[in-house]
Amino acid sequence: MVMRLKLEQAIKRYELLRKQREAELERLRSEYLDRVREIIGEILRILDGLEKKEPPKDVDSHLLRVALRERDAYVSTLRRILGGITAMDELERKLGEISKLHVGHGRYLIVLFKKDVYRVNGLLKELGEIYGEYSLKIREKGLPDLDVARLIAEMEEVRKEISSMEQRLDELSRLREELEGGRSSESPELEGLVGEKNALEVRLRTLQTEVRSKASKLQKPLKRMRIPEAAPFIKDTSHVLQKPEEFLELVRRVYLSLDKKAKKAADWLLQNLLSKVQEITEIEKQIGLITSQVESARGSMKASEESLKTTEEEIKRIEYELRKLRNRLSSIEDELEREVLVLERILGEKIER
Repeated sequence: MVMRLKLEQAIKRYELLRKQREAELERLRSEYLDRVREIIGEILRILDGLEKKEPPKDVDSHLLRVALRERDAYVSTLRRILGGITAMDELERKLGEISKLHVGHGRYLIVLFKKDVYRVNGLLKELGEIYGEYSLKIREKGLPDLDVARLIAEMEEVRKEISSMEQRLDELSRLREELEGGRSSESPELEGLVGEKNALEVRLRTLQTEVRSKASKLQKPLKRMRIPEAAPFIKDTSHVLQKPEEFLELVRRVYLSLDKKAKKAADWLLQNLLSKVQEITEIEKQIGLITSQVESARGSMKASEESLKTTEEEIKRIEYELRKLRNRLSSIEDELEREVLVLERILGEKIER
């Protein structure tokens, strides 16, 4: 049976190993830097001697001038490059400048100071070889930068965010169901109120039309009688509904002067007008009450619709954020799996996931 390390144990072992390796690398850097400083010191001593060295006699004057200018540039440039090397990382950056120095300087200088230039070039080559050897050992000793603990913490944080959002999404989904259920129950109620209001309005118009129709049959007789009090009723029969008592008093005064047809209408009005007006008044009150209920129901429905719209928008936003978080979690899990595989290779043991 293959024993597996727990991830927490593996991380601790990695951190311990990394500290040990870092200490070894630091010793390695120090050892190689000492060797580099020794070589640089030797090169600088050669440059000091080269700078003071007298050129050979019987040299062509033009060649001498060019070679001496090259010597000055060669010495100053090399001193500047080597003087900036205080760590192995700096040596890596300076090796490129050193290789360019070989190409750009020394073609004429070497004719006059061959031995010194060869000695410097040999030591520069040795610097390159030392750095190559150092880099190889660093790679052998170094460990890849792993951040398993950070990935685990980030993964747990994202999972908490997902759980919180899923809980919020459940709450909103239940709220949406309640709002949709309320909308479906409110709709029949509103339809019932509107239907009742419409029926009352039809009955109201029927009663008003009936009364005004009967009253209209008295307009001509009243007009012929030229009674001043009858003027409002003659002008508009709706006045009968507004002042039924006054109208009935007028009818009683002229009743004996009416013809048979008009008396028939007068009889109906005398018997029914007050009850019809009372019924009309009651219906108008009912219509006013139902209108208020309809407006309230419509206001409630509108508020529910707005709340439902807001809820659905919030659901879409959370669903979008959840997709992003789940993609992020998948990415973290993939990265963590890759790092754990590397950790297994480093420790040489399988790790529990």
